[in-house]
Amino acid sequence: MKEIPADFNVQAYGRGCALQQCEMLSRLAEIGMQLAEAAGARALAAQAAEAQPAATDTPAPAEAPSAPAGDPGLAFARYAHLVRQTLAQRARAVKDLCADDQDRSAEREAGRPARRDRHRDEVEHVMKCMIWDEVEDFGRAEVLVDELEERIEDLYQDEAARVEDRPVGAVMSGLACGLGLSEEWSRWGALGWPATPRPARPSGGPTAIGAERARRRDAVAAAMERAFAEVRDPTRVPGLEAGLAVRLQEPDVIGWLDTETTATVADRLCRSLGLGLYVDDPKPAPDSS
Repeated sequence: MKEIPADFNVQAYGRGCALQQCEMLSRLAEIGMQLAEAAGARALAAQAAEAQPAATDTPAPAEAPSAPAGDPGLAFARYAHLVRQTLAQRARAVKDLCADDQDRSAEREAGRPARRDRHRDEVEHVMKCMIWDEVEDFGRAEVLVDELEERIEDLYQDEAARVEDRPVGAVMSGLACGLGLSEEWSRWGALGWPATPRPARPSGGPTAIGAERARRRDAVAAAMERAFAEVRDPTRVPGLEAGLAVRLQEPDVIGWLDTETTATVADRLCRSLGLGLYVDDPKPAPDSS
């Protein structure tokens, strides 16, 4: 028995098979209709020929043409029955597929508040990290953080606007523009957070999938470098880097890279390496000197 790959998505495969089944049944129904139409035309022609009175003054042909094999009316009935069966099977397949989509939609709606909270927390957390890292003037940074909180409150208070369905990076990029931090964002995090709250698995051919996984791995590695920079004892960093190299090769992390955001993966890696949260408190202590 062939071994199932670790990154095999059973749900996506099942949905693909269901869609393929619907397409194949549609094609079978089309072919059946073509056969039924041809058989029906033959049956009508035969019926018309039987109803036409024989001409008494017309000499009989030397050799009558042979009648087509089988009853065209019976052939038409069989093809029509085949079409009805195929359409019924397709209707059941489509019904099952729609029911599955409805279940997924209901599950997604039920989890929407939690997704929205996670989305908001990540946007606010990462943007604050960027401000404190990139803005050297402490007073200006405090003003920007306060303004950021107001902008985020305005953005997420309208629940009809499904902000949580937008890419996290796109939301943060827009906020950075409004705060006058476009240059800082492009330098600090534009490449690190392009993903959605739960990004789709990499798709395409092997080359495209490999490139996307490498890009996500690089983004996580960059986030971890920023986390390591917060470690007070620099002698611990080489050990942490070695531990990170091992973790990035383990199956659970490979799975996270396919389905989780950069910040989520970085947070989990930090916890597994004994660092606690990805960034415990991005706000620096004020300079009292």
